[in-house]
Amino acid sequence: MIWYRTRTWKIILQFLSGLSMLAIGCCIYLLFRSKTLNIYHWCSALGLSDIIDDCRQITMSWNVSDFIRFSIPDGLYCAAYLVLMDIVWHDDSRWIKYLVLSIVPVVTIGSEFFQYIGWVPGTFDVYDLICYGTPLLTYIGFQIINKYKFNKLKVKCL
Repeated sequence: MIWYRTRTWKIILQFLSGLSMLAIGCCIYLLFRSKTLNIYHWCSALGLSDIIDDCRQITMSWNVSDFIRFSIPDGLYCAAYLVLMDIVWHDDSRWIKYLVLSIVPVVTIGSEFFQYIGWVPGTFDVYDLICYGTPLLTYIGFQIINKYKFNKLKVKCL
């Protein structure tokens, strides 16, 4: 059996990809966003302020778009949530799995719409909406493809 086809390796690779998405989103925040965000306070408590300041100094001259600075990290966090929660709920097909997995994407997408109509403080951004929706739509697409492949295999076995 090929090593990456075993369930254990799939879980490890899925976990590492979710962790990578979180790490990349955090790095973007730490390097290019305001130092008033909570993540800086957490890093300061861990004694990482000097390292972060040095990295910010190196990247200060980089011309990073607002899309990367503000929208991509949120999309990465949303995607990481889906990937990591899918590890926990992978073999479950009950509706509760999909309810739990949809919490973060639905709340983030909803908050953007509520910002648009003024019910939630903040600035509506269509790019944020796209970055929140893309992981959810991708996850749903993969679920449909996997279900189709499973049913196709089941029919072949009969």
